[in-house]
Amino acid sequence: MVLAILLSALSMVRRNTLDFELSVTPVECIRSLRTLCDEKGWKLERHEGSRLVDRFAIIMPMAQTARTLGLRVLDGPLTGLELTTWSEVRGSAGAVHLTSWILPGGSGHPQIQHLLQHWVSRLPRCPWRWTFGERSKIGYLLPTWKKSRKSFTALGFNTAKGAWPYEAPAPWLSSSDLEEE
Repeated sequence: MVLAILLSALSMVRRNTLDFELSVTPVECIRSLRTLCDEKGWKLERHEGSRLVDRFAIIMPMAQTARTLGLRVLDGPLTGLELTTWSEVRGSAGAVHLTSWILPGGSGHPQIQHLLQHWVSRLPRCPWRWTFGERSKIGYLLPTWKKSRKSFTALGFNTAKGAWPYEAPAPWLSSSDLEEE
């Protein structure tokens, strides 16, 4: 009986990850999240580290490390939320920027969706579109470009050609959003 209660409590605190490949640099991603959290006065913890990534040299993969930057939310309604970003060079030149989110409650939680909408609206450029020069340098036929757009479409973003700049539909965490806790 006690085990069943503990297991049901753990499922309520389900953690989920969400990964994106972006055209926006890691520093801009962190800055966007930090300004959102600073507006609400939430405590943040910065972290840096490294991550093992593969780089292809002609036909052989070579392992190398990429520097990661991250933020963790320590209080507020989104306690436990974590964003980690890094850039990796997959071919001979050009970097693809990646973000990995740890989401308390999963990506379907209304407050998480609200946060992601405001995070995207504060980015300096469209995160799912790359310039012709960036695509050419990294590799024009990579599946990265379409996969990124599909990821944002699955979250409910309009990824059509004229949809940028994105405007969030509601103010950043209004009182009605805080009451949903």
